[in-house]
Amino acid sequence: MSHQFNQYSKLLNRSLSHAVDYLESLPERPIDKQVTSQSLRRKIGGSLPQKPSNPEQVLDELVTNVESGLIGSGGPRYFGYAIGGSFPVALAADWLVSAWDQNVPYYVSSPGTSVVEETAAEWMLELLGLPDTAGVGFTSGAQEAIYTALITARNSLLQKAGWDVATQGLYNAPRIHVVVSDQIHSTIKRALSMIGIGVNDIKTIPTDNNLRIIPDHLPAILDRCDGPTLVCAQAGCIDSGAFDPFEEIAAHVQAHPNAWLHVDGAIGLWSAVSDNQKHLLKGIEKADSWDTDGHKWFNMPYDSGMVIVRDATLLATAMGGNSMGDYLTDAIAKPDRNAINFGISASRRARGVPVYAAIKALGKEGIQAHLDNCCVLAQRMADRLRHVDGITILNDVVSNRFSAQFGIGGDEFRNHLTARVVHQLQQDGFCYPSTSGYKGLKTMLFSVLNCHTTAEDIDATAEKIIEIYHIELEACQLGEATAQCE
Repeated sequence: MSHQFNQYSKLLNRSLSHAVDYLESLPERPIDKQVTSQSLRRKIGGSLPQKPSNPEQVLDELVTNVESGLIGSGGPRYFGYAIGGSFPVALAADWLVSAWDQNVPYYVSSPGTSVVEETAAEWMLELLGLPDTAGVGFTSGAQEAIYTALITARNSLLQKAGWDVATQGLYNAPRIHVVVSDQIHSTIKRALSMIGIGVNDIKTIPTDNNLRIIPDHLPAILDRCDGPTLVCAQAGCIDSGAFDPFEEIAAHVQAHPNAWLHVDGAIGLWSAVSDNQKHLLKGIEKADSWDTDGHKWFNMPYDSGMVIVRDATLLATAMGGNSMGDYLTDAIAKPDRNAINFGISASRRARGVPVYAAIKALGKEGIQAHLDNCCVLAQRMADRLRHVDGITILNDVVSNRFSAQFGIGGDEFRNHLTARVVHQLQQDGFCYPSTSGYKGLKTMLFSVLNCHTTAEDIDATAEKIIEIYHIELEACQLGEATAQCE
């Protein structure tokens, strides 16, 4: 079966039509259509196809069968978890990435996209106020970025302790102490488990009511760490948007004879771009490594993440340096950016291209306007809700997110009522917050990340939240949901 290059035009234009129809429906479509997995399997599944099918028909059926199972997370009233939309120019650039179909681990395999990623990395460091000598890798997301950074931290800490992981492995290696916030994100724990550091090695630092590390506790904890030590801090706590006091943390870490400071900035690292927000990250440039997501607050299409390591040589060494097959020796030795030195992937798409396009199209001013607008809108929502009797905003709103609880009474009542309110909001489909936890409390997590969200979306969503809250509160008071609400 032969494929011709002139076949692309008709299929891509058909795909374009479907894509535009979907994107333009986002402001009005229900965010969650509540379809069952069984229903989706009936539409999508079936026996293995044995013969070719008309590709246009395949595309049409794909759209028809999958559409009801799509969550409108790219829409303006999706406020759950930490999922952003897409800048139009980033999505358009990502389509080019697929069409170009370049493999980017080596400069020789795609000189053009290698230079695009090199430029995007340089621009990112300048935007974020990080050392221009740092190494930047484009990853699938913050999880991979954290994994990559912590591999580099582990190897560097052990090297300083006289142990070469590349040649000696991990058996009998010095134990690495790990110091983290009691609000540690699951991605840090997951990465630690994958690089051979167990949870028994973790020491936690208490946090304040806004979920920021209390730095006064750090010296005593570090005094108990008599060997290589990894310290993790957060820029933009998932539940409060809070930023740890990086300057004080960095000073304590630098006083330790062999310690590494990593900052998880999956959401909040982008605040460094804003003149109005960057004070929240004072001292962050003193860390040894950082991670962030593009597909959260920076509104890249999935998938997009970045790992940044202060000393690019340490990153390249941890990623294998020049330990490649003979057939790649010449490629890796050339004096140009070889992306394989900045990440774990030996094959990947050119993820840095949408980043480049967005930075060039928006400029620093446009990016700052997006970031500041999200913070203003989050504050607007918090202000609307906190004036309603029985709705509590649990944290100072310093960024683009906050946690709230519903009801007056004991923890159990408020936890159940809050869960019911969020569940009903999701079922309703007009807007979509999510649940989370805040020092043991069940909460509504509200995140503003999307470049398409407006003040009108916030106000309409506030009315819907208040409406659902009063309905659920009345149901509890009337005893219609006694088992859940008492």
